[in-house]
Amino acid sequence: MAIIARAGREPPDPALLSDIYIDESSQTKHRFLVLGGIIIPTLQLKVALAEIAKCRLPELPFGEMKWNKISTGKLDAYRRVIDAFFYSDALKPAHFHSLVVDTHQLDHHAYNEGSREIGFNKEIYQLASKFARNYRGRLFHCYPDHRDTSQRPEDLRDILNHGRRKAGDTREWPFRRCHFRCSKQTPLLQITDLLIGAIAYHLNGHIHSADASPPKVAIAKHVMDRAGVKNPAIDTSISGKFTIWHRRLRPRMGVPRR
Repeated sequence: MAIIARAGREPPDPALLSDIYIDESSQTKHRFLVLGGIIIPTLQLKVALAEIAKCRLPELPFGEMKWNKISTGKLDAYRRVIDAFFYSDALKPAHFHSLVVDTHQLDHHAYNEGSREIGFNKEIYQLASKFARNYRGRLFHCYPDHRDTSQRPEDLRDILNHGRRKAGDTREWPFRRCHFRCSKQTPLLQITDLLIGAIAYHLNGHIHSADASPPKVAIAKHVMDRAGVKNPAIDTSISGKFTIWHRRLRPRMGVPRR
């Protein structure tokens, strides 16, 4: 698809573009909400998708990879896909970053005009802004998983760009595109779902439940082993292949930066 510049703006150099695929765990059922995103240089996308397709075979040739669909019969395919994310040359440039919110600390009435939707959009903004801070030489196409919302993705793009400008970012319009994507047709959203699912499974205590799903326990442990994370309840480093950021809400004291 051709990249169309806004009025008076030159089209970006394709070598500077990265895609960001953002998804979230359950917003209402559990204490800890996990948002995560995978960033990958746009020019690397084709070879990455080919590697993912290869790793799905033979157990999972079709259908959506999804945390809630993990089963014993497809466990090896899920393991291979996760290993490809961490170890394959095709996905070496891809990084995963996540943001954890303790929903017990949220006060939508006081700070979000009584709207859970506004509160959630603020967390999407915080995660996307972290990508912008961590990858200062890049321009971005941001692809959140499709969801029912009154906010247009173009509005999120504009808010992100104005926020970067206010923060002193010298890039002209760093978020060039923001479109919803359907996870069923977007493998990198599916991998994001697996990674945030593993984090949430630990943080919300499901991994220690008497009725925990054995294949989900296996994948949750596999992800943390490959990521080198011993305790997902503790922040990792700010940058790297796989990061976890527990956002600590501080009323009237501004937003913490990572």
